[in-house]
Amino acid sequence: MDLLSSEECHLIAQRTLSVVKKDNVILINSQVDAGSKDLMGYMGEYYKLHLEAEVKGDKKKYFLNYFIKSLPRKNEPQREECERKGVFQKESALYSQILPKIQKYATKKLYPKCYYSRNDILVLEDLTQDYRHLRANEYYTLDHYKIVLEHLSELHAASIAWEEKENVKIYESYKNVLIELHLDSNNSWYITGLKAIVFLAARNPHFQTMKAQNFIQDKLYNLLTKAEELVAPSKTIRNVLCHRDTWDHNIVYYFNKESSVLPNACCIVDFQLTQYCSPTLDVLFLLYIVASAEVRRAIYDECLEHYYKNLQHHLDRLGLDKNLITENNFRKECQRTRLAALVIWALTEPQTKMSPSISNRLRSEEPEKFDYYLNCDRSELLLRVIEIQPGYEETIMTPIRELVDYLMENENLYI
Repeated sequence: MDLLSSEECHLIAQRTLSVVKKDNVILINSQVDAGSKDLMGYMGEYYKLHLEAEVKGDKKKYFLNYFIKSLPRKNEPQREECERKGVFQKESALYSQILPKIQKYATKKLYPKCYYSRNDILVLEDLTQDYRHLRANEYYTLDHYKIVLEHLSELHAASIAWEEKENVKIYESYKNVLIELHLDSNNSWYITGLKAIVFLAARNPHFQTMKAQNFIQDKLYNLLTKAEELVAPSKTIRNVLCHRDTWDHNIVYYFNKESSVLPNACCIVDFQLTQYCSPTLDVLFLLYIVASAEVRRAIYDECLEHYYKNLQHHLDRLGLDKNLITENNFRKECQRTRLAALVIWALTEPQTKMSPSISNRLRSEEPEKFDYYLNCDRSELLLRVIEIQPGYEETIMTPIRELVDYLMENENLYI
């Protein structure tokens, strides 16, 4: 496969083996394999790269493995969307310019190492050699959420340390990198998703009264657009570098050989949506997107307390003022940004809960129509999947009901 030239593979091996002189690395073989279809992303295609190399003067052979994210090559509409949004340029810049500066203030591994990047490709450390997603028969427990919150708290604290200790202003210095690609009125996926929320709300059996229907038709859409203001850099809390896409497919766990039940650590992948904003967004997005509504309500307060306790620990460890973010400030900010979390949940649930076999088939067999569904009108797609996937309608209506109930009760907060 022509994803990478032999010269590029040679450079990747050199960087991996930390050899100063390129001529001292001998590339014996290179191979690219297609990634699992289960990992097919909405913003790219995945591959595995295998290199066999030697270092002059060293008789040992090195077998090196990598994870590749590529612009879609088989689906032209999907490729055009990625190019239009600049997702690869953003993520490449994050890996090369920002994340290494933050990592040096952390004790945990915050992200997979990037060995090579272009505007259409990223060659990353293959975390699957040490980390893995939860299996189909494994379920999130409170301990899983706490491990992710510990990871996020250190990412956030380390970003504050970089700013404080090196007199850096992340957003001002990297404004051209930290562009909002998600909840932005220029993002057709987002606007189409808001219209889909209104479409589903109007169908929801819970909202068939005249009062509810009038609210949905006259006010709901405009209130939903307020989420865009909530994900911008906050004026009421210290902003940090946020991952902003903490759903289960982007979280991998490390398990000690002695323990096959509970993980010892985690790592987060995919930095296409990363932004400089309120730390509450990472916390709330995790709890609203990964946890079920019932589980979230049961663990919500304990998770907020656990995150804040760990954030304080890392600020103290780094010699920073723990009052940079007070607990009262953090709790109030969680209330302020709750709408953004509810909107994200309602936007993403129809895609993340769609059977991979259905979404992959639609994307491969009807690429232009699938692009239309994502970026123009999602109503036909939703009705098609409701028809063929048992339980889908009930699943995607759950966030719709909580979101609309919340806005009908708290409309005045966003006027």
